[in-house]
Amino acid sequence: MKVDNLKSMLVFSAREEAAFNRFDLPRDAFYPMLLSLKIGGAWSYSAEHLKSISVMKVYTAYDENTKTGNTIEEIYLLIDPEVVAKEGHVDRLEKCGNKAERVLLTRPHSIALRARKILIAKVSTEKRKIFLREITEKVVMFTGPSAYYAAHEMEHLENTEVEGLPMWSFEYVLQEDEKVQHKFQHK
Repeated sequence: MKVDNLKSMLVFSAREEAAFNRFDLPRDAFYPMLLSLKIGGAWSYSAEHLKSISVMKVYTAYDENTKTGNTIEEIYLLIDPEVVAKEGHVDRLEKCGNKAERVLLTRPHSIALRARKILIAKVSTEKRKIFLREITEKVVMFTGPSAYYAAHEMEHLENTEVEGLPMWSFEYVLQEDEKVQHKFQHK
């Protein structure tokens, strides 16, 4: 590793520590958010004194005229979350870090979670900044992919094993339509 990179990492870590110290939470409460920031995805953490999850919402700001854009990530950190409401059913394939392969399972299309404290890290790739704040609301609603991730992480907090129909229960169907075959070959 280059010395300049190491210095930059140490400065970033010191800034991160100073930012998180402002929220009157134990350091381990931030583990899910830190993992989302550094690795991506949604995460959960459970200890005797607290439970926390991180859930990402990702947006793309895209200018059709210039054909350029950037992503904006909102990473929610929920402290001691609980499910308030669920709506809809979406069958989807998921892989959990604990499993070797993906499984088919059902998730809610939307989920509302209540938490003792909710923080949001808004990551601007355009500005190269991470805006961190606590919100006053105690309930947040997630829909679509964010809802699936939130439901998955809540299962982890409830010590529920992610179970579903394994991939090998699917069957291949060869389609004879030449146009359909062409699409599959060129992706």
